[in-house]
Amino acid sequence: MAGTIIDEGASVSILSSIAWEALGSPSLLPEMRNLTGFDKGTSRPLGILPNVPITLRRKTVHVNIIVVRGPLDYNLLLGRDYIYSMGAIVSSLFRVMCFPHEGRVVKLVDHLPFPSSHIASSQVPSLNGLFTQGMSHQFLVCPPDERE
Repeated sequence: MAGTIIDEGASVSILSSIAWEALGSPSLLPEMRNLTGFDKGTSRPLGILPNVPITLRRKTVHVNIIVVRGPLDYNLLLGRDYIYSMGAIVSSLFRVMCFPHEGRVVKLVDHLPFPSSHIASSQVPSLNGLFTQGMSHQFLVCPPDERE
């Protein structure tokens, strides 16, 4: 899905109501808890989209996704629940994600530059924009004994 981001700081995965409607408004399970953002603001979710299959580089995991009202800066935010399901290690500093799949370690490196940044012309590996529209990354498969 275009406009998808990974957020190591988010404990749950979140889908905007606009993206949910674009998917045909599938049935939601009730969610009684409020969400609290990093700014300490709270919001009441519309519900939970259960057991959603998410595939990345032929590895599929199922996660529950909380649907929230309104437009967001993204369509889908994949939080720690997704990262744990993938068995992934994510480095926002080096903009890299690694996860095991079929006896190997898959490594995604995002080479999108930081907007208006002197870092953009450097050789620093990057993760900003990973899984967003226009994603640009290398796909490396390493045997388990060559993990970084």
